[in-house]
Parts: sequence; structure tokens; C-alpha cells
Amino acid sequence: MRLNRVFLMVLVFVFSNQCFALAVDEWEYETITGTLKATPGCKTKAKAAKQASSGSYRFGKYTKLLCTDIAYGWSLESVEDEGKLVCEECDGWDEDEAKDDGFSCYMEEVVVKCRTVKKGW
Repeated sequence: MRLNRVFLMVLVFVFSNQCFALAVDEWEYETITGTLKATPGCKTKAKAAKQASSGSYRFGKYTKLLCTDIAYGWSLESVEDEGKLVCEECDGWDEDEAKDDGFSCYMEEVVVKCRTVKKGW
């Protein structure tokens, strides 16, 4: 009885798609262009630009999210174009409390190359 269970588990493992996906060398690629999410809140222009620009944690996080927005299983292969930085002045920024104007920045027209495992046998 125990031998039957072990044999059944081996069969399930051998014929499962995940087993084949581990050793796959075939990928599907797609290049997409998108705009990354703006920085939260209102900050000085220099601080908001630093947070939104390439090389920051925020830039890496949202470029990965561009790929996962395609569908489940897509991941970031590379960033082909970092796009351009756009900073907009915040509405309702109280100028009396701060010396600088409040800005929210984001990256526009970012081009990323995404990949996923090729479907099928």
C-alpha cells in the first residue's frame, strides 16, 4: 500500500507542468511602455526627483509591477529605457509652512522588457 502511494507521487511529480518548467530554456518576451506611479505626498523638488528617478527602490519596484500587470507569471527581464522625469506641483501645498514648493514626481515613458515561461509542451 505504501509502495503504491510512493509510485503515485512519483508519477504526479514527473508529469506535472512545474517539473518541466524548472528546466525550461524557452521564454516569451514582450516589451511594454508605461508610466510609473507618482511619489506619495508633497516634497521638495530635489527629494521627490531622487525618490522617483532610476536607481531608487521605488523605480525598481514599479518597473517590476509593470510586468506583473500583463498577467500572472510575467517578470522583469530588463529596463530598456528609463524614460523621463516629470515633476508636478502639488495642489493645496501650504507655502507659509515650507520654503520650497511641494512637488510629486514620476517617471514617464519607461520601456521594460518582460518575460515568462513559454506555454505548452
